Amino acid sequence: MINLALSLLAGAIVFLLALATRVVHPGLCGLFGLVGAIGAYVLLARRSGKQLEAVMAIAQKEMMARKPERAVEALQSAFSLARWQFGISSSLHANIGVLLYVQKKFDEAEPHLRKSTGTLLRLWQAQAMLAAILYRHKKYDEMERIFDGSLKGNKSETLLYAVYAWCEHARGEKKKAIEILTKGVEENKSDEKLKTLLQRAQNDKRLKLDGWGEQWWQFWLETPPQMMNPQGNVFAGRQRFGRGGYRR
Repeated sequence: MINLALSLLAGAIVFLLALATRVVHPGLCGLFGLVGAIGAYVLLARRSGKQLEAVMAIAQKEMMARKPERAVEALQSAFSLARWQFGISSSLHANIGVLLYVQKKFDEAEPHLRKSTGTLLRLWQAQAMLAAILYRHKKYDEMERIFDGSLKGNKSETLLYAVYAWCEHARGEKKKAIEILTKGVEENKSDEKLKTLLQRAQNDKRLKLDGWGEQWWQFWLETPPQMMNPQGNVFAGRQRFGRGGYRR
């Protein structure tokens, strides 16, 4: 990435300048070079982050105006920043994928959601939606790999456990659903919604995720009780974007 290359170059220049003085010990020259490289990287990464935030703000504005297509276009225009900084590409793909998914454009969303996996921080909402697509295609082994990978870095996201359990329960793997919810309750002992869901699974009742509201309905695994709000728009306009993916 360009920011990293420029940072290394800056560090090398600092090292050579310090070495050229013939006053500073070579070991300290190396330390000065390292500090210079780190400082340059922090500044450059911050600059790229602000550029990305500006694009996210535009996408947010378009979503608030009920123009999701233009929000997608705004995000796509920011891929030029991906050359500069690690993580930007996967973040953009995650946001675009989720935006397309909530519009029920599952085929268009899938490649973006798959590309959102290339980050150290699993963007759980994008990953859960990818797993939901795999559930629809009955690719259950891959679905489980995606869910399990996402849970490793998002153990406090109770809806992630709930969606995973719902998919397993719906395909007849009721014991697996109970295991997932049990782990979720162990990690989130104060969450009453997850406890209630576990009790329903243990009593062999239908798993109802209504308690999560729109966050659940946006997965389109069940039909929302009210498809349109009074203004005629699908879901209330509370979407929020960020480097960590689409959020509510």
